[in-house]
Amino acid sequence: MPLVIRAHGDIEQVLVTALHKNFVSKVFRHCWGKNNTPYFAGNCFKGVLYFDERMAAAFARESGVEWNGWLALPKHLHLIAAVFESGLELSVSCRGREIRLGSSGLDTRARTLTFSAVAGKIGDDQVTALLGSVDKGAMVFTLADFDGEFEPDKLSAEVTRLDDFFFEDALVTGLFYDGREMSMEMGDSRGMSMIDPVLIDTAGQRLDMYDFTA
Repeated sequence: MPLVIRAHGDIEQVLVTALHKNFVSKVFRHCWGKNNTPYFAGNCFKGVLYFDERMAAAFARESGVEWNGWLALPKHLHLIAAVFESGLELSVSCRGREIRLGSSGLDTRARTLTFSAVAGKIGDDQVTALLGSVDKGAMVFTLADFDGEFEPDKLSAEVTRLDDFFFEDALVTGLFYDGREMSMEMGDSRGMSMIDPVLIDTAGQRLDMYDFTA
């Protein structure tokens, strides 16, 4: 019988891509003209990228590029994973039994995604951008040919960080049982919210609105 583990908590979709500099500048200038504080201008920028496809497409055309929504952007890095945090709960189903585990005692192996891995894919007229969404939901991990009794100390996780992209959350990008990798798919989710966009220059430094409106 299969071993099935559901990781319940925050589920994040993270996309590292490229945005045209002129496009970013046009959106920021529009937002700065409509708002008198950086906070509200930043919220406007976020709203245009994620929700106002008509306006984003218009600014993109003026910049000589296409816009079909943020999820259609080139995916230089793309992750969908549970956030590794104290609130993450693992629900283990095995042989008709269900066991609940926390993440605190879980053995982990670290994986880091670096800016250098995508820097060569960003054009001279582009900036690197991290975009994404957050849902409440679950990731489902399965080991199809499991045999025997489940032993919690044989379970381990791969935890991926994106510190180079100024992203603080660590993500569970794999579960392993007794050294064997489990398959992973997204389960049910609800209540999507959006991650604040992060913009990065060719030197790996974070950019803000003033870099595009000065």
